[in-house]
Amino acid sequence: MSSAAGLLFELANTDRLTMLREIDKEPMRLSQVARKLSATVQETSRHLERLSKARLIEKDTNSAYRITSFGELVLSLLPSFDFLQKRRGFFLSHDLSSLPPGFVQRIGELSEHHYVDRLDEALAHAERVIKEAKEYVWLMADQQVRQSYPHEHPEPVSLRLILPIGIDLEAFQRIRKQTGTRLQIGFMDDVKATIVMNEKTAAVCFPSLDGRMDFTQGFAGKTPEFHGWCRDLYSFYWEKSKKNR
Repeated sequence: MSSAAGLLFELANTDRLTMLREIDKEPMRLSQVARKLSATVQETSRHLERLSKARLIEKDTNSAYRITSFGELVLSLLPSFDFLQKRRGFFLSHDLSSLPPGFVQRIGELSEHHYVDRLDEALAHAERVIKEAKEYVWLMADQQVRQSYPHEHPEPVSLRLILPIGIDLEAFQRIRKQTGTRLQIGFMDDVKATIVMNEKTAAVCFPSLDGRMDFTQGFAGKTPEFHGWCRDLYSFYWEKSKKNR
């Protein structure tokens, strides 16, 4: 099978996709797969043959089917499709084209999330992220941010902001007098995502199709994958920002 269309056709069958995921958990013989799916041996055999021809699985010396390294890679990419399909309405009305391509390819890491669809909920979640921080708060936004939170934290909590060039710094200078080196600010010409995170949880918003940041809809999560995606994207932009120390 040489075409992407052919591969997607094989994966579009629910039984074959279920078989692939079950075999990924542990090698299984034909009869075991059939029992797992409550399917006939003949039907199961046909599906396994198709998966084998696609090089997604292979039979080992004990006649058990095991997933190939290619199959593992294909499975690792499926959460992105599942996530995009589940939140299709969101992605039809929001623009992620300005993100680095690698992060678009990793978008499935956000699949385990809480969907935020109201402004008051988004603001409340941001407040909780800030107040519950024990080690650090990282925030990236395209406009003025809440200014009182640094005073609510003990000394060990570090604060890092990414803001657009040209924003009024007077308020932040007042904050810096009280926080000292705990506060770092980086500036960018154009901020195309909003992230608020601490060491345990994160939330992210994206611009709508007109280019303006949409704070009424977004995603929040605590899983290592979700948190890692946000942490890596924030770090990418932090490295590119111009620092004000």
